[in-house]
This record gives sequence, structure tokens and C-alpha cells, in this order.
Amino acid sequence: MDKKSLLSDLIHDYEKNHQKSKSIFEKSTEYQIRGGSHNLRLFAPFPFYDVRCSGSKVTDADGNTYVDFWQGHFANILGHNPKIVLDALSDWFQKGQGLTTGFPGNYQRELAELILKRIGADKIRFTTSGTLATMYSIMMARAFTKRDLVVKAGGGWHGAQPYVLKGITAYDHGLTKIESAGLPFGIDAQIVVTKFSEINDLEEKFRENGDRIACFILEPFIGAGGFIFAQREYIQRARELTLKYNSLLIIDEVISGFRFHAGGVQNLYGVKPDLSIFGKAIGGGMPLSAVLGRDDVMALCDPEAKPEEKVKFDGGTFSAHPGSVLAGLTYLKYLIENEEEIYPKIGRLADKVRKGIDEIFAAHGFNVKCTGYGDTIAENSSCVGVQFLKEDIDRVRSPEQVWNPEVCDFELREQIFKLSMLKEGFNVFHGYGGISAAHTDEEIQASLDAVERIAKEWNKYKK
Repeated sequence: MDKKSLLSDLIHDYEKNHQKSKSIFEKSTEYQIRGGSHNLRLFAPFPFYDVRCSGSKVTDADGNTYVDFWQGHFANILGHNPKIVLDALSDWFQKGQGLTTGFPGNYQRELAELILKRIGADKIRFTTSGTLATMYSIMMARAFTKRDLVVKAGGGWHGAQPYVLKGITAYDHGLTKIESAGLPFGIDAQIVVTKFSEINDLEEKFRENGDRIACFILEPFIGAGGFIFAQREYIQRARELTLKYNSLLIIDEVISGFRFHAGGVQNLYGVKPDLSIFGKAIGGGMPLSAVLGRDDVMALCDPEAKPEEKVKFDGGTFSAHPGSVLAGLTYLKYLIENEEEIYPKIGRLADKVRKGIDEIFAAHGFNVKCTGYGDTIAENSSCVGVQFLKEDIDRVRSPEQVWNPEVCDFELREQIFKLSMLKEGFNVFHGYGGISAAHTDEEIQASLDAVERIAKEWNKYKK
């Protein structure tokens, strides 16, 4: 396929229909690096700028309206700006509350209790981002075990913090490279990368390094690595190995927490980690994350912990921001109370999309496989990845396949297909994205109809 000509035509159409966004972008680049503060939002040739987001849709500065499957980095399970959260915040603001105060606030205790009971952990501490939460969890693991090595899965993204910036997306005969400058000297040797969902490789890493491993941090549903669930046996073996070698198991549920049911995916696996990381959904659209886990490990951030063991997880100005806590509490209560309605619906719609996209592209001669299938783990998986394959494989099972340029076509997924879907009125990410409760059957079918038109159009560019 002549991808160069296709991309050129798509960029031409996009620029023609986004003149105001182009102007905003060009002005923004005078003051910000590439005009923004989050690289994933700054797609080429330039992002569109939203003026209204509600439910399933977003409208940009040029008046274009899209059905949105990006949905706040997949955090918005109820869609954009759900009324139940806006009403709670509006009422609180009207009462003269809601901005940061520097006091604990009553809602924090209630949210802490709700999450702990739902997940099955002892203690929790809130912070503002998933990056900070993973960093603090690893600091506590290293302090608790008095060891230095951190094991992570290749393809796992745990935020931009020093202990995990290795083996994410940069493929070089595997996912094993340090991926940031400016890290502490020697940090490369302190991060051990294992292959996602491969038991033999995990066992080998523990045999080689077991007495130095502080923790194994893992996304059971790997996000940047391709929307893939780890095998149940792998998670269970990870628990056994960390116990055997007196290491800690840290489950990163920033994406998966409350995404597939009103709780953690760890509960679906039947595994209890030592520490867990939650974010995205628990803030109800506001910035909030948390570390939760065993009482004896969490006690290391207590001001009264022994000086030689204390971890400086003291908090920040906006930790447990009162507006975020109220939004999160309102949101999670609604998800729990309406669990039997919300999750089967979004799981059904996502399954329709996955099967539909596979079938449509196959019928037009394209080698495409969707990821996000829940298999026996998550019956109501609501995330959809779309992988454009260069190899004839029956299914994408690992991040090594997703990021290997000889297996999957990144440009086709993240640039060409994205612009093609925008042209059709749909905003996607990683090929598609996350289904929310605000999406309708009609919108899902319309997105599949759009894929059909795109596949036909792409055939015109085949050499």
C-alpha cells in the first residue's frame, strides 16, 4: 500500500477542516514544547482543540464533533463530564467548598474505606498521579525488603519515574532498553525486564536475581503494551515467586481499576498483591491516584516509622484534593450501585467492535487483529486495540509483537487509521480505545460502518 500518498491526502483533508485548531497549535508552540503538556495528546500534524466535551462526544474549535473513544485516557467510564459528578461538585462549590484547603476533609475517609473494602487491602494513601503512586510504591518495596532490584514487564508503562523507564516501547530485539536521558547513574542495572505473561522467563529472572529483587511491578491488563490481559497462570505464578523470594508484588491498576467491573482486575484473577496502584477512574475525572496494600508495608510512610525505614511518602499540596475526592467518591458509588447495568453493556459493545473490525478488514484483504479480548479473565472487557499486522499470526499476545516493527505497523495504527477515523467523525487511540457507558449501539455501529468505508478507500492506495 502507498502509505505515503494516503497519509499526505489525510493530512491535507485534516488541515483544511481544522484551521482554528492549527492556529491555536502554532501559537501554543511559541510557549510550550510542541504546544502542550502531554505528548500523547499532541498527534501529528497537530491536535484539535476541544471547546465542549459531553457524554460520548467532543466538539472542537472548528465546530467538528466527534464520537470520542479516547475518553480522558480511558478514565471516563461514564463518558465526558457526567451529570452526577458535575452536580456534586457544583453543589459543593456553591457552599463555599471544593478548592484546596490544606485540611484532610471528611470525604477522604469515606473514599478510602470504600476502595479498601472493594479491593480487599489494609491501608491507602492518596496522591495526584499514577507516576507518583508507582514511584512511592517502589520506594516502599525497596525500603521494606532492603533490596535494590525492580522487575517489570516489557511493554509496561508505570509513569515517568526513574525506577521504571526501561522496556516500554523501544524495540531492539525485545523491549529491554532504558528510554529516558537524565536518569540516576547505574539505574539501568537496577531495572530487570521480563517478558509479559511468559512464566518461564519470569522464573528465570527470579532464579538469577531472587535475593536482590525488591518487587515485581505489573499491569495485569497492559495498556501501552497493546491492551492485553496476562494469563491467569502467570499472575498466580508471579504471586508464588514473590512470596518464595520474599519480594513484593505490586499490581498497577491505573487503567484496569474499576474499568472491567466495580473493583480491581486483581479480584478477577483471585490474587492479592502486597501493594496496588489505582488512578484514572477513582478520581471521577479529577486528578487522584492511590497506593494501597499491606498494613506493615504502608506503615513505612507513617511519620512515626523508624528513621532508617521511613519512606518520604509525605504528600503534596494537592494530594487528596477535596474536589477530586468528592468527584471520585461520587463516581465510584455510582459505578458500584449500577455495576450490573454498566459493565455488561460496555463489554458487549466492545466485543462487537473487536469482532467487527477483524471481519471488516479481513474481507477487504487487510491483516488486522484486535486486542482487548477478556477471555476467561474479564467477561466485560471494554477496551479495544487495533493491530495492523505484517506477519500472519492468529492473535497478538505480547507487547513484543505490538512494538516489533516487523510484526505490527505502528504508523498505520497511530497516524493513518487515526486520521482516517477523524475524517469519519470518530476520535480513536491505539486503533480504537475505550467504550464508555455514554456510547450508544447506534454510535458503535456507525463506527464500524466508518471502518468499512475506510477499508474500501485504502484499497485504492494498494500498489
